[in-house]
Amino acid sequence: MSFTNRTILIITLFLGTIFSHAQKAGEHPRLYAAQEDRAQLLQKIENEDWAKASWDKLLNDIDVHVNRHVTDPEWIVSRLAMYWKKGEHYTQCYIKNQNWDYGEGNAPVPTVRLPGMRTWNDYLNVPLEDRIPYNESGDMLGISRSSADKTPVLIPYKKTGHMIRQNNIEILKLAEKAAFAYYMTQDEKYAKFSSDILYTWLIGTYYMKPPLDPEKSTNGPGGYEPGGIMGYYDYEVIHDDRQIPTAIAYDFLYDYLNAHPHQHLKTINKKPVDIAGEVFKRFIEIGLIRGGKVGNWNVNRYKNILNSMLVLESNDFYEDGKGRDYYIPFYTEKSGDHYAGLPVIMDFYNKETGLWPESPGYASGMIPTVLDMGVVLYKAGVNTLAGNPIISKAAMANLGWLDARGNLVVFGDMRGGPSNISAFESLLTYATWEGDTETAKAMATVIRKNIAAGQYDRSKSDWQGIVFNQLLPDSGSDLPFHKAAYSEFHRHLIMKNGNDEDNGLMFTLYGGKGKSHLTANGLAMQFYGKGWALAPDASAYESYWSEDAGYHRGIMSSNTIVPGYKEGDITINAMDPKTDEGAFYNSTETSNYCSFADVSADEKRRLVAMIRTSETTGYYVDIFRSDQNNNDYIHHNLGNAVTLKNASNESLSLKETNDLGVKYDKFYAFFKNQRKVNHTNDFNATWTINTISPALITDMWMMGQANRQLFVVDAPPTTLRDDVSPGQVNKSPETTPTLIVRQNGINGKAHPFVSVFEAYETGEKAIQDISKLQTSDNFTSIAVTSKNSKQYICNAIDTKVYEPIKDLKFQGIFGVASEEHGNFQYLYLGKGKLLQKGNYKIEAVNEAVSAELKIENGSYYYSADKPVLIQLNKGKSKEYPAGYHIKIQ
Repeated sequence: MSFTNRTILIITLFLGTIFSHAQKAGEHPRLYAAQEDRAQLLQKIENEDWAKASWDKLLNDIDVHVNRHVTDPEWIVSRLAMYWKKGEHYTQCYIKNQNWDYGEGNAPVPTVRLPGMRTWNDYLNVPLEDRIPYNESGDMLGISRSSADKTPVLIPYKKTGHMIRQNNIEILKLAEKAAFAYYMTQDEKYAKFSSDILYTWLIGTYYMKPPLDPEKSTNGPGGYEPGGIMGYYDYEVIHDDRQIPTAIAYDFLYDYLNAHPHQHLKTINKKPVDIAGEVFKRFIEIGLIRGGKVGNWNVNRYKNILNSMLVLESNDFYEDGKGRDYYIPFYTEKSGDHYAGLPVIMDFYNKETGLWPESPGYASGMIPTVLDMGVVLYKAGVNTLAGNPIISKAAMANLGWLDARGNLVVFGDMRGGPSNISAFESLLTYATWEGDTETAKAMATVIRKNIAAGQYDRSKSDWQGIVFNQLLPDSGSDLPFHKAAYSEFHRHLIMKNGNDEDNGLMFTLYGGKGKSHLTANGLAMQFYGKGWALAPDASAYESYWSEDAGYHRGIMSSNTIVPGYKEGDITINAMDPKTDEGAFYNSTETSNYCSFADVSADEKRRLVAMIRTSETTGYYVDIFRSDQNNNDYIHHNLGNAVTLKNASNESLSLKETNDLGVKYDKFYAFFKNQRKVNHTNDFNATWTINTISPALITDMWMMGQANRQLFVVDAPPTTLRDDVSPGQVNKSPETTPTLIVRQNGINGKAHPFVSVFEAYETGEKAIQDISKLQTSDNFTSIAVTSKNSKQYICNAIDTKVYEPIKDLKFQGIFGVASEEHGNFQYLYLGKGKLLQKGNYKIEAVNEAVSAELKIENGSYYYSADKPVLIQLNKGKSKEYPAGYHIKIQ
């Protein structure tokens, strides 16, 4: 055979092999959109203002980089964190004490740099333009989060925390966005920009073996062995997320990559599909043998590897037979030693409440993640959302953790802030695809409510939103809310009176719980005003490894009493409204005026009540007992400053001191600028947020007791976020003005801490006077006088009948007798036997009752959870059956 014929035959066989290989590969893109979807998406951008704004924002984010890349293609690539130094293109990294130790090997190309540490540090990366190009050392320029000095500092590689990870994910996300822009516009400048980044990362990762951990500091040896927490390219498998944008970019760029192979791929005779398959399968395989098989670790593992699964070719494309169809069941059906698929994930939810058994910050993120994966899988022909009613129930249950502004309540390990609306967008998308108009309308209502509240802006959707978000069908914008919500697992209850930002009242009361990202925070309370958590749980620590993490994740950052109870079971002695048996919410309510909860935990017992005095005003009552002889009542409140005054409204003279000590908790050391005054009479504290207009004020009145010392201290910041406090007050590094009431040598059960709180804007104060009526070892009573009404408030922890003033009798846990302009307004009895003011009386027939008698437009109405005896101004007592808002004829 001649040389020419031999050459033709070889070329023919080679091309035949390529053709056969290519035949097995499926069409791309397919993850989020196929080629035939472009026209519809372009029309959506043209017709929908939010989609047009989102598209314009995407182009604005990337065009400066893409246009620069045309003439300076090294600029963006050089800023990837790689092992750039010749002779040190490491192929094997070693871990020690959960941090990078050293590297070995030398690949023919730069390899991707492993993050320097598992833990966080205090620094953020400088802007992209200021980062060191072709950085051979791995030392990163950083800006301190906590310091007011924002001068960049050079951080050694081994102390860079998550800066390497954040640097690379930022650049890879630019590649992801540019890949989508190429798909939409077919302009190759976007493909060139994206592919240059992708090739550098993909080939640099291809040459990297998984890190080894010889001393098993991550609870496993690393490499390809099972066990431990490490991912393929991170110290935690749940942070192994660089595969997400790269799989997406690869999918959108697939044809372009094949038409423009990287020079190194030609050298090693590999195609893009070959090295992509190898790299993504490593992420998947390691992702399935590391981390926990329960909780958010399990769900986040799947979030990271799902795109890697779906972007693979069919099983018969690969010699090992492991393609897309092989891996998908590892999420949809299977469970193993280190992972648990969707059926187990769904079983993790509480079937009655719909809640995930972790703190809200973690729990609220799980169902959006499941839904996001469900929508992508639906596109791939796999419906994981059908037959799983707990998914929509869980999404709606998360609404119960939102305040009037749509922010999540803060307790446990979390930051607060808006709930993830993507869950409702995904449910709207799925419902639209399935033709479920009722669900679509319900989801549209949630979305519109969050838009109206300023918590969500559809015009800032990411490109996935452009692809998946549907037109909003006609719906309302007002969400129904529940006056009470309680989760036994979380030991946490919420009560609301109204749900609008300006006038809604809300408080939370909860016990401590370790694990599940919950915390040992004592028997803690928070209350709200103008939609803000004014008495918040602090959460301003950078990470679990931060010096101040123990403060923020422990009892010192909560509003509670120390020493004593920190965590453990709680007992709800009384609660009204009470939640339905086995449910998260209440379905009945006794009173529009009064709500309360009385909770015990070990030696502590706390009653918190919410009293509405008009449509725009109201206050909170806090009665806190502690069966200890020495107690510190700790109250954090938002404000630029706090002042203390006596009952005559005269300022108390505080002196600098340093005698708080750390006897009760070592984290007392975080309370700075300590000032003190001895004071045993009633007093008033006022916190003012004067950096907003009108100023927002919180007044606190506390009943006096013997052996009292008052401390005002500067506590650590309340938050790192800019959206959970008015005017960003008490955001890091700003401290939080905090009151500590120390009561020594006097039992806190017989002599409780009794407080009243009112929040209002300048000039809107309603309470005019608060006074003690009568107290004893098991009973306390006060009178609160506002502009138009006066409430006589009673609380007891025994079954005696008390008569604190003439014409007022009480037997029970909680009672309120209210007069409006000196006339009868209502009686409210919270789990009691008797409440009488003058000739008006509520009395239990048998068991303790929660009941209300009120006058409304000249007619009397009652509500009661059990049969009750009622006496009006004229006449004798008459028995009435249980019922709610029933007119007395």
